[in-house]
Amino acid sequence: MKLKIFDFGNEAGDDASSEELFSYFVEQESFQAFLSSRKRLLVSTARRGMGKSALLRWVARRLEEDASGDLVISIRGSDLVRERFGLSNALRTPNDYIHDWMVRICSLINRYLAKEIGFAMSDDAITLVETAEIEGYKNRNIVGCLVDRLQTLLEKGRTTTKIKSANEIELLKRVAAGRERRVWIILDDLDATFQNTPEEKQSLGTFFSACRYLTRDVTGLNFRVAIRTDVWPFIRRDDEASGKLDQYREELSWTENQFLKLISYRIRSGLMQDCGYSNIDIPSTHQEQLHLVNELFVPEMTWGDKMVKTYKLLYTLSYERPRWAIQLCKLAQKAAVRSNREFISREDIDEVWGAYGSKRIDDVVAEHKHQCPEIEEVLTAFRGSERLLSKDALLAWIKNHISTHMDVTIDGRSVRDQISIARFLYRIGFLVARSTNTDDSYEHYRFDQMPDFLSARTNDDFGVKWEIHPCYREALDIQKLNISHKGQFHRLRR
Repeated sequence: MKLKIFDFGNEAGDDASSEELFSYFVEQESFQAFLSSRKRLLVSTARRGMGKSALLRWVARRLEEDASGDLVISIRGSDLVRERFGLSNALRTPNDYIHDWMVRICSLINRYLAKEIGFAMSDDAITLVETAEIEGYKNRNIVGCLVDRLQTLLEKGRTTTKIKSANEIELLKRVAAGRERRVWIILDDLDATFQNTPEEKQSLGTFFSACRYLTRDVTGLNFRVAIRTDVWPFIRRDDEASGKLDQYREELSWTENQFLKLISYRIRSGLMQDCGYSNIDIPSTHQEQLHLVNELFVPEMTWGDKMVKTYKLLYTLSYERPRWAIQLCKLAQKAAVRSNREFISREDIDEVWGAYGSKRIDDVVAEHKHQCPEIEEVLTAFRGSERLLSKDALLAWIKNHISTHMDVTIDGRSVRDQISIARFLYRIGFLVARSTNTDDSYEHYRFDQMPDFLSARTNDDFGVKWEIHPCYREALDIQKLNISHKGQFHRLRR
């Protein structure tokens, strides 16, 4: 039975080997913009688990495969902290922050150039660039400026580092000859520990201002940055200059059909690597992708009172996030193997839904605990609630189960009012807004789509209802809209 030996692969794009990641990487049409040198600055915004890190790895690989000789620098936000550059001067005004970011960015590039030439990386006299020097770089290529600086420092004897061999001299000449090279800075996890405080918003917002100034004032420099969707509105609103950044932002999202392709690519890779299948063509049509999914799953599953294609159910329960979908697939696969099934069925998903929801809660806690230390208690306080609540019912639940029983801190500020707690839960995606149309169909809205919702107690937010997302419901024993359907579902109780 192939289910026993099949492997869905690594859940995290930044942990998978390059060979594995690119065996199932799905290219979206919008990704091509990240390879264009004309796009000096592009920011990928997405929720956790959407594939931001995988996208940046794909960009870096494509750029490195290009024979142009560009310098590609892939880093994390932690690589740009001030301590790594020996900076300790006080920053007070936005201009102080902007210039400080520019110093760090140029010093980072200088360190990579120094590494190519063979300079000692511990010699900050070579690698640290001063603000006054950056002012002189305007309208020049960034690599040419920094190479000239390295040569000048050596000639003036301002460093103890010496070139030791003819090979190193020749390398310096080659680097100098490539003074028109382009530099790509690919930056992930810039907002890894973001808290919604004035200081952090100013620091993060001014980073993007520094990127704008550098791409405007020098040539040959491109930025590709990933940041969480829920963080972006705070930068956008708090920093007036950030309003100019919207043109550089690309939201990473997945449609149902793209999600189908993603799952089918994963299955194709696993069948070839683990199950001994001969070469399987990349599925290019909808039917070919469905066929691959049906190698492991039953074609359709129940959702409410109707049958839906299996990939659509996975799309919903994973909150449209590839990482969460793979975790759900792995859990359901184990359940199917335990039951000796040939295909993964709805019964297998029902069996693991509670455990899967617990993982989702763990993820949310890990992602947002630095913003709200009590977040786990806040989430579990919804155990047994209705899944769909009016605004008044939502605020009453928060009052009766949370704010009257515990002190809640959000972004370093103690809060007691129910609207602030509700807005935080909406911001992190635990709650979604649901609007019902006249034909009884409905639409869902997330914080990034409607950030003004739950901003005031007196605003009815167009009468939307508030829904706890399906991925959390089973773990919290959330009551169903139609209790008569309760018997359809196997509930995992702890």
